[in-house]
Amino acid sequence: MTTYNEIAGRRVNFLSSDPTYVDTNSDGQVWYNSSTATLKAWLPTGAWRSGGNLNTARGYGGGAGTQTAALSFGGYTTANSAITETYNSIAWTSVANLNLARPQMTGFGATNTAAIAAGGGGGGPVTGNTESWNGSSWTTVNPMNTARNDLAGIGIQTAGLVVGGVTAPGAATGATETWNGTSWTSNPTGLNTPRYALGGSGFGTQTAGILAGGNLPYPGPVTAATESWNGSSWTSVNSLNTARNYTNTSGTQTAGLCFGGSTGTPTGATELWNGSSWTTSPASLATARFYGSPASSGTQSSALMAGGDNGTARVAATEEWNIGVYSYSAAAWASGGNVNTPRSNLASFGTQTASIGAGGQVPGGPGSSATESYNGTSWTTVNSLNTARVSISSSASSPQTAAIVFNGYVGPGVADSAATESWNGSSWTSVNSTNTSKRGVTGLGIQTAAISAGGGNGTSFLTATESWNGTSWTTLPANMNTARKGANGVGTQTAGLAVGGETATALVANTESWNGSSWTSVNSLNTARAQSGNAGTQTAALAAGGYSTAPSTNVESWNGTSWSNLPSLSTARNGPGGTGTQALALIFAGETAATEEWTGEVATANSKTLTTS
Repeated sequence: MTTYNEIAGRRVNFLSSDPTYVDTNSDGQVWYNSSTATLKAWLPTGAWRSGGNLNTARGYGGGAGTQTAALSFGGYTTANSAITETYNSIAWTSVANLNLARPQMTGFGATNTAAIAAGGGGGGPVTGNTESWNGSSWTTVNPMNTARNDLAGIGIQTAGLVVGGVTAPGAATGATETWNGTSWTSNPTGLNTPRYALGGSGFGTQTAGILAGGNLPYPGPVTAATESWNGSSWTSVNSLNTARNYTNTSGTQTAGLCFGGSTGTPTGATELWNGSSWTTSPASLATARFYGSPASSGTQSSALMAGGDNGTARVAATEEWNIGVYSYSAAAWASGGNVNTPRSNLASFGTQTASIGAGGQVPGGPGSSATESYNGTSWTTVNSLNTARVSISSSASSPQTAAIVFNGYVGPGVADSAATESWNGSSWTSVNSTNTSKRGVTGLGIQTAAISAGGGNGTSFLTATESWNGTSWTTLPANMNTARKGANGVGTQTAGLAVGGETATALVANTESWNGSSWTSVNSLNTARAQSGNAGTQTAALAAGGYSTAPSTNVESWNGTSWSNLPSLSTARNGPGGTGTQALALIFAGETAATEEWTGEVATANSKTLTTS
């Protein structure tokens, strides 16, 4: 009798529960669960999940890049748009606009730093305008030979293809042009079925592409027709299962994906292409829509749909498609319980479900001594600080039950504090003060090993660093590189970050890394600010809210090397408390009572029970 081990070369594991870890060779991995008496296997599946919303809802635009490095540009809001946004797999960031605002264009490109936008025009004259994106700005380059809108684009910035579209009202075309990075060349062979209303209907490369769906020449119906491009001519192949226009696509000539569009009404239908035929997936877009901005260089197993039109309005929703053993829930903010005393620039420490907020300033009022404890659901007022103060800092990595807070402003006048207090989980005790009275310092560490760095006193901005050994403070020879206050910190006495802040002349985005003996300037925040709420570690941190030109909702994530944008807070806030990790964080107060809880992306492995049927 043949065994699984003989067929696959791996023995069936005998386990009391399903494994929680999926290795890189997991597809088809089989095990026996003795608790449930079932034979099981990991099951690769395809599914859509929510991503970060566009900052500006719009449809009829162009897209480029991949699921983790995408670009969305132009389109229509309530007017023609030139807006450009980049995506990092979590959040969209507004960048430099197109030179020509227009809808009903196409786009293509391998990343969000190298792309082409071509054609368009909407209700006005059609255009052959072409623009090239270098990662920071658009440059107008040679136009297409045939001006048109509602066309499809395929390829990368240096080797692309456009096909189909409308050259004038009611005039559909099958014209094909190729792009060499500098200019367009008209191909003598057009589509077998001239059509328009194509949107992101094409996928593949300049020499091996697929075009699916669209509208037959005006006033023709939507079509399911699919054609394959070999670099010189189009061949009709098997049609989509669902005829539609303004579809979005991803993949290669032999492994593609078609999703969304309109059949007369918006659809979320998703189909997979295997090189010869289409198969309808049971998974549809959560938001049925047409003419969004796809990641033109996505794959069959990793695709993106951003924005579009749901039949009544333009939408901002982004959805990500994945095929694999894991399914994902999107990273997001959720409301928590309100603090009892709204305030800003307070000390904070703990975790998402067990935090402390102490001191700070009541809006429009004096410094506070109030201390509150969070249990994951609600805040409880506990014993107050001995000294009420604003811009107070803490040992950032401390648990809810053991920490120190230090420095701050007790006012009125120039009344900066050196006071240090120790928390034992129920009450505060005054301990030895820092060597310098100051406010808005960077706080790192735990109750017995902490750092107080930078800050300000009076009109001075400081760089000095002090170290706490559980009993007393010692001034270290290592100064911060940038004198500032309001640079909140994350990390320990030997591995921390100072983030943003305020100098004598401006708010800054500067980030500095602490290794226990010296400060090193590293990559800056994308948005300069002071008094953000921070969470995490030296290599995996969050910076949320704070003061930029006003109280901010901006959130950024640090991966040990650089900062990237995350979905924004629901409530703008200045000087909030921040605790927890990069994956499970808490942001609270900051001139408001609101609390928000951050949960990073969660992956869940999908398994299937094997039966004899």
